[in-house]
Amino acid sequence: MQLKRLEAYGFKSFADKIEIEFDHGITAIVGPNGSGKSNISDAIRWVLGEQNIRNLRGTKAADIIFSGSAQRKALGVAEVSLVFENQGDMAIDFKEVVVTRRLYRSGESEFFLNRAPCRLKDIYNLFADTGIGHDGMSIIGQNRIDDVLNSKPEEKRAFFEETAGITKYRNRKKETMRKLDDTENNLVRLSDIKQEIETQLEPLSRQAEKTRQYNELNTSFQRVRLTNLHQKHEKLTASMEENGRKKQEFSDRVTEIQTEIQTMEANSEGISKAVIDIEQEIKAQADQNEQVRGQLEEVNNKLAILRDRENRGDTDRERILNQRSELETVIQSVKQQMEELETKEQSQNSDLKLMEELLEKDRKKAGEIRKRIDEQDKLRLSCEEKLKNVRTELAEKQKELALVRHDLDALEEGKSQRESIHAAAKAELEELRREQEDLRQETDDLGKKLQELSDNEQEERRLKKEMSEEYRRLQESERIKQQEAQKLESRMQILERMQQAYEGFGKAPKAVLKSQEPWHKGICGAVAELLQVSQKYVTAVEVALGGNLQNIVAEDEATVKAAISFLKRERLGRVTFLPLSSLVIRKQESGNVKGEPGVIGYANTLVGSDEKYRRAVDFLLSRTLVVDTLDNGLALAKKQGYRMRIVTLEGELLTPGGAISGGSHQHREASFLNRTSEIESARSKLSENSEQLKRLSEKRGETEKNLVAVGSRLDEIEEEIQKTRVHKAELRVSLEGIAHSLSEKEQAYADIKQREQEQQTSFAQLDRRRVMLAREEEELLRKVDAAEQKALDETAMLDDFEQDAEELAEYIQQRHVKHAVLEQQVFQSRQNILLSKKDLDRSQAQLEQNLKEEKELEESLKQAAEKMEELRKKTEAFQTDFDAGQAVQDKLFKDKMQKLEEKSDLDQKVKEAGRKLKTAEHQLSEAERVLDRDGYSLQECETKMLEDFGLTPERAAEEAEDLPVEEINSRLAELSDKMKALGAVNPNAVQEYEELKTRHDFMEKQSEDLVEAKENLLVILKEMDEKMTEQFKEAFAQIQIYFGEIFVRLFEGGKAELELLDPNDVLNTGVDIIVQLPQKKRQNMSALSGGERALTVIALLFAFLKYRPSPFSVLDEIDAPLDEANVVRFGSFLREFSAQTQFIVVTHRKSTMESVDRMYGVTIEDAGVSRILSVKLDNIA
Repeated sequence: MQLKRLEAYGFKSFADKIEIEFDHGITAIVGPNGSGKSNISDAIRWVLGEQNIRNLRGTKAADIIFSGSAQRKALGVAEVSLVFENQGDMAIDFKEVVVTRRLYRSGESEFFLNRAPCRLKDIYNLFADTGIGHDGMSIIGQNRIDDVLNSKPEEKRAFFEETAGITKYRNRKKETMRKLDDTENNLVRLSDIKQEIETQLEPLSRQAEKTRQYNELNTSFQRVRLTNLHQKHEKLTASMEENGRKKQEFSDRVTEIQTEIQTMEANSEGISKAVIDIEQEIKAQADQNEQVRGQLEEVNNKLAILRDRENRGDTDRERILNQRSELETVIQSVKQQMEELETKEQSQNSDLKLMEELLEKDRKKAGEIRKRIDEQDKLRLSCEEKLKNVRTELAEKQKELALVRHDLDALEEGKSQRESIHAAAKAELEELRREQEDLRQETDDLGKKLQELSDNEQEERRLKKEMSEEYRRLQESERIKQQEAQKLESRMQILERMQQAYEGFGKAPKAVLKSQEPWHKGICGAVAELLQVSQKYVTAVEVALGGNLQNIVAEDEATVKAAISFLKRERLGRVTFLPLSSLVIRKQESGNVKGEPGVIGYANTLVGSDEKYRRAVDFLLSRTLVVDTLDNGLALAKKQGYRMRIVTLEGELLTPGGAISGGSHQHREASFLNRTSEIESARSKLSENSEQLKRLSEKRGETEKNLVAVGSRLDEIEEEIQKTRVHKAELRVSLEGIAHSLSEKEQAYADIKQREQEQQTSFAQLDRRRVMLAREEEELLRKVDAAEQKALDETAMLDDFEQDAEELAEYIQQRHVKHAVLEQQVFQSRQNILLSKKDLDRSQAQLEQNLKEEKELEESLKQAAEKMEELRKKTEAFQTDFDAGQAVQDKLFKDKMQKLEEKSDLDQKVKEAGRKLKTAEHQLSEAERVLDRDGYSLQECETKMLEDFGLTPERAAEEAEDLPVEEINSRLAELSDKMKALGAVNPNAVQEYEELKTRHDFMEKQSEDLVEAKENLLVILKEMDEKMTEQFKEAFAQIQIYFGEIFVRLFEGGKAELELLDPNDVLNTGVDIIVQLPQKKRQNMSALSGGERALTVIALLFAFLKYRPSPFSVLDEIDAPLDEANVVRFGSFLREFSAQTQFIVVTHRKSTMESVDRMYGVTIEDAGVSRILSVKLDNIA
């Protein structure tokens, strides 16, 4: 594979289209600083897929698009193409492969492969395993050199891995590790789920088994229960027949007894009246006697109360005296106790005050000690800080002294080498000045000739640019028209799909229209899809039809009947059908509307349809008139007496009778008519767009022909001036190269002289500095010793103070404990005194109450004696009156008793008859109750048979078993006990167990699969590690060899080695570079000078390139940090290496230019615009 050509337009400083041809061997891109030569390598990197804009020396994507200058406008697009000759290395069946990347200022980015759009991923895949990529060895710039120079050993390893080709394995390993982590996490989650399921599975298994047992027992129980119900039903039926006969007998007996009772009750009623009269007389006398007796009892009660009070007074007197004696004794005891407590409290208060004084003294002493500790701690910290500062200063001085000594040694070693460099630089500078003067004279002669030819070329370029702009404008217009056509096509397809799906129709009409039933062949379609309506009349027709748009037109009534049956059977709703065979068209209103303002016509005349469906159209629209505006519609309606149905173009509807409907009306996608109209409009626009596209294409073709013609003329002019321009360019490039080299050499010579002088001055200064630093070091060592001793002394004193503080703190703590005990004792004494005082106050109050009660008692006893004498006299008078009234009452009572005996005989007979009646009624009631009970039980029995078993009594008799009653009851009890013994039963346990068991088995299988997957991943990881180790070792060993060989070639001697920091950890260890320059000692690369380090890295990068060859490699000013001798060796080596790799070198070094096969110069003609000049050097000596 070979890179043949680069084409660019609008990329960075290349405002005009450029083409750079690349041959086998080495192609150089040269030019002064700021000319834009590195933009070539940026362009190649960008096309190969670079996404980080900072790697292209920009901050945002738009920075790579030509931003304009004082004379040129900014461009809106940047485009770069790489043309490859495919020799079977690329996975594509083309001999020539063109990769293009385009970026618009809007941020839109495009990739093309052989001019066909593709993805960035496709570009990556195309160059996979070819050694080409934006981040590989195919592009090596100064930044890549810096990356290696400034990287740590662990970071250098990445370059070796990339070259060894194990980066992809490491990425795969990361992905595999992620999968392994996911697998382990899934295993943990599965284990938790399995454990949870297993904890549920065992109890659920027991529940399921219990449920099975319960179901078996319940089946047997229900069979025996059915037998029990059947036998109970037969027994109840027989009982009801027997109790019905008994009920009739008891009813006759009740009637007979009721007649006897009525006769006896009539005789008893006469006697009862006489008894009532006597009782009234007895009651009157009894009331009088009761009144006297009440008065007598009242007086006797009062006497009893007074006697009782007299007796209780003696007892209370004795109790009061005893209580007084006890209270006096208690008061004396409490007073004595209070005196003792007060004395004790005074003593405790004195002790407490003394303890507080001692505590205050101890606190003050502790504060003083703490203050001394803080002061001493500050002194100690100050000493330690001084010691630290002195030690730091000593370390810095020692470090500075070591550096000064090292610099002195280095200056002494490089003295002879500097002298030889100085002489060589002077001779080379004189040679360059002579060569520059010769080239300058030849360049001036060619400049005049080139100016005349350039004027003609400029005119042709202006014409070509104008035609190119016209061509691009036509291309853009064509692209816009194509996008419009695609949008119209897409919109039309969406609308047609909506039409086919009857979008916006109800469920019922949609079901009929989509049905595959045999009757469907008689369905013509919905009204909406059978009409053709101009866009102008869509709104008016939609309003006129309203819901009738979804009416379905059928051929005949038979089809309609079949469709309605289908809707009923499927419960889909209702639809209005229009059978063409039976539609009756009503006549239009007779009013003459022709010539009326705003009248457009009847709606049926404004729509199109197949002639077959014209009857349906006339049926729906022949009586609706369309007018232009609402005002004209209102005027016409009024004139016609509001008998017409009128609709306006904007959708207002006037119905017969005067109703008006109107308002906002929007055409939605759900409108079938609007979609039909929009589809027709889209078709019309598509046709128009196609015509416009055709005209644009023809015009673009004509412009393209003219552009080709102009290009041909321009090629002829360019060919005519090419030799002159090339010759001038060669001279100018050589002159610029010499000028640059001369400038560098003059600067280098001046630098050499300056450095020599500086180094002599530096040597003297460093020697003086060394002596001074040695003296300062001795002084600081003495300060360190003194500071260390001072810090030790202050620390010892601080320890003593802290010991005293700890002892005092312990003593204060003991005093705090004693103080707290005393406070508690004082508090307790005060509480006891308060309690004693409360007891004394209570006892004194009780003594005063005792004296008051004694006085009140004596007064009460005296008044009671006087009252008793008065009551005895009243008692004697009341007793005489009561005895006289009692005699009269006794006589009346004897008369009453005689009548009552007569009534009693009759009542006894009635009671006897009543008992018989009650017995008969009870027997009758019992018979009725038993009948009702048996009837309810019989009904309940039949209900249970029907509800629990779904059987009638007759069917139950067939299903019942032949079992004795006692066996049925014992069997039911046995089965019931067994079911109860099972306890609570989960009726869903069996199903739940099966579902959980299935889930557990699934989890078990998943777990086994994950374990197997984990083992497979571990095997893969092991194989990857082995593969990476083997591949890295192999690559490292070979790169080691190549690096050593190339290093010797570039440095003309010496030795270079690559060293693994940890050979036992090949996959992670860092890589260090150890070199030995000719006539120098072996050392790390970091100890070399800048140029030596850069050349060492170049040797390493070429070793990478040799191990993993790239079809081409771009070297962007990697020779910049090299001195001239190294550049010569670099150029020689590059020439040798170009036999296997195609090189594109961006450089401004003359020695590198001398090694190339073809050279392109990059110059700035207009401010900010780069131009390309080509020179082929095959035949130039």
